[in-house]
Amino acid sequence: MRIILLILFFVFPVNADQHVIEQENFEAWQFTCVEEQSQKICDLRELVFDQNTEEVVSYLSITINPDSLAQMQIAFPHAVNLKNSVQLQIDENDPLELNYAYCNQSACFIAEIIADNFINMFKAGNQITLKVLLLDNREATITYSLLGFTAGYERLVKSNF
Repeated sequence: MRIILLILFFVFPVNADQHVIEQENFEAWQFTCVEEQSQKICDLRELVFDQNTEEVVSYLSITINPDSLAQMQIAFPHAVNLKNSVQLQIDENDPLELNYAYCNQSACFIAEIIADNFINMFKAGNQITLKVLLLDNREATITYSLLGFTAGYERLVKSNF
């Protein structure tokens, strides 16, 4: 139960007006729609858990904005070094460097609009590896599975029509 509450706190902003209206699992990914202030907001997300504590270490969320562009948000704990970029690598492709966009009381975030070629790399890939530098200068590696991403992304796109 503690894990479920932690996930809900970490993934959703604290807001009493949110209600889950749709939810569907696609292997490692979860499609969810909530109603917030009379609007339907949907995303596709995956959570990564610490194997020892079973707490959420990171989550990656994809949404479609009002301009029909895909947006990616990745959350990290506050213990990250914000002065260093995060390396994102899909399978054996060249790594990309991403910068933190903001932090709130729950986590620090990367937030990017992503193009179709980036989505296609997710669809064709098996896993995403993130390399993050922590405040104590240790490097942390976070791995996301791309199993189920294609079907989940198609469901996300469909939800916006």
